[in-house]
Amino acid sequence: MNTYNQADLFSLKLAEIADLYNYCARVTGNKTVTKFRDKATAVKRTLEIQAIAAPFMDVEPVAAPEPVVTPEPVVTPEPVVTPEPVAAPEPVVTKPTKTPKKAKAGNSKGNSKTDMTSLLEIAKERNNKEGSIAEAVFAAVNHFSNPTVQQVVDQVVSTYSKPRSNQPVTFGFVVSTIRFFVKEGSLKFS
Repeated sequence: MNTYNQADLFSLKLAEIADLYNYCARVTGNKTVTKFRDKATAVKRTLEIQAIAAPFMDVEPVAAPEPVVTPEPVVTPEPVVTPEPVAAPEPVVTKPTKTPKKAKAGNSKGNSKTDMTSLLEIAKERNNKEGSIAEAVFAAVNHFSNPTVQQVVDQVVSTYSKPRSNQPVTFGFVVSTIRFFVKEGSLKFS
C-alpha cells in the first residue's frame, strides 16, 4: 500500500480519498466513513489516519501533514446605509371576551364536558351491529345496575378492541360514543 502526500490526495476524487481513508481505518480499527463533506477535510483526515496506520502496513510514514490552506474569498465591504427611524407601534387594546357557560352533561353541545358520575340508562332499544362499539356500550350499560358513565367507559375500554385492527379503544373515543348515543336518544343520563 502506498502512502500519499497532500498534493497526491488533492489530485484524487473524494470517493477515492474516502476509500483510502476507510482502508487505513480498518487497519487501525477506527470507524469508517461513507463520504467527506469537502476535499480539504478529506485530505486532512486521511493524512492523519495514514500516519497512524503506516506502522501496521510496513510502509514509510509520510511527513506530518502540511496545514491545508484554502484561499479565503475576497469580501468587499458594502456601503453602510443608515436605516430610517421606525415609529413605535401603537399598543393593541383587547376587550375581555366572555367565557361561555359550561353546558350540563347530556346537553347536545359536542364540546361540553361529560359528568363521569352521571348515571346512564337505555332510553330506547337500538339495533346494534355485532362486534360494533355500539354493541359494547349497550352491553356495558346492561351489565351494571344503575351504571355511571365512568363504569361504562372503564368496562368498554377494558373489553372492546377495534374489529379490523384489534387495537384497544381510547377513553375519549368511548366518551364521545356515549355522547353520540345520548344525543341520538338511545341513551340518557339520569
